[in-house]
Amino acid sequence: MLLPKTKLLPHYDGKPTWENGIGYLVDSRGVRLPGFNSILKATQSPLQKAQITRWREKVGFAEANRITKASKERGPVIHELSKNYLLNEPFSCPDSIKPYWDNLLPILENIHDIRLIEGNLFHYYLGYAGRVDCVASYLGIPCVIEFKTAERLKPLYDEPLQLAAYCGAVNRQYGLRLNNTLLITTTSLEASVTWFERDEVIKYWDLWKQRVADFWKDNNVSGVAAS
Repeated sequence: MLLPKTKLLPHYDGKPTWENGIGYLVDSRGVRLPGFNSILKATQSPLQKAQITRWREKVGFAEANRITKASKERGPVIHELSKNYLLNEPFSCPDSIKPYWDNLLPILENIHDIRLIEGNLFHYYLGYAGRVDCVASYLGIPCVIEFKTAERLKPLYDEPLQLAAYCGAVNRQYGLRLNNTLLITTTSLEASVTWFERDEVIKYWDLWKQRVADFWKDNNVSGVAAS
């Protein structure tokens, strides 16, 4: 792994906090904004909520809880390994994660010109926050990148929306003009990359802006500032 050729973007301080079931990110000035996942959950349609319920019933509640727990445990490990690798820092992969890591590594070798790793994002104009996995170039094209782990590859759900939300926030926060996003999913058997061109990113960006607007319609706007 070569050292990054481009200068890293500055990191913004962010402190997670919760109130009334909504997760916020508080910046260094004490301004808090709701996180991507909280907005997503609060603006789910009845159909989306029903789909989640049906999935839990189909696989069984115990199995659904196991899958969710395993994903939450794998995710931080893969993110830390990816961060250390991309920044050319030492790392050690646990045996339980090694199949996932071995499938992910060949994809990481195509990521260069690292600009940001695990950076807090604040879109003050629209009113949301998040934490992006990576801003870099994939096969020479600058983009916003998200890493996911799964027990098996499956159809996309809210990932394109998340990528568009983070792309918009990165562009706003840093004055960039990124047009592309990339989803990397790794399982113990295989890994996949899903590339989103500009038109797709714009489509999901428009959908995301509506979700944020719907969220603020149903929540007290005066709650943006932290107490």
